[in-house]
Amino acid sequence: MTPDNVRTGAEQRFGRVVDRQPLGAGPHQVTATYYVRDDDTGETHGFDYSDIVTEGFRTVIVGERLRFETDPTTGRAHFVIRLDLPEVDEFYR
Repeated sequence: MTPDNVRTGAEQRFGRVVDRQPLGAGPHQVTATYYVRDDDTGETHGFDYSDIVTEGFRTVIVGERLRFETDPTTGRAHFVIRLDLPEVDEFYR
């Protein structure tokens, strides 16, 4: 029996953000769908800001490296963690 707080079948993946498609939704009309390409398989998985695990502002930039898991039922990325945290001055240019 597996405890409730342990995810089974979840595999950690690594990749880079390859695209951002604005949706024009959210409180400031700036939400977007992001796409990450898996380094090992070459598959592309979509995700949005709610899938990014961080404190504060949840966003990523094209080209940034990520660690993530995929949902086996939808193929979407989730539990997305940024690996390349940019310098603050560079990020907010």
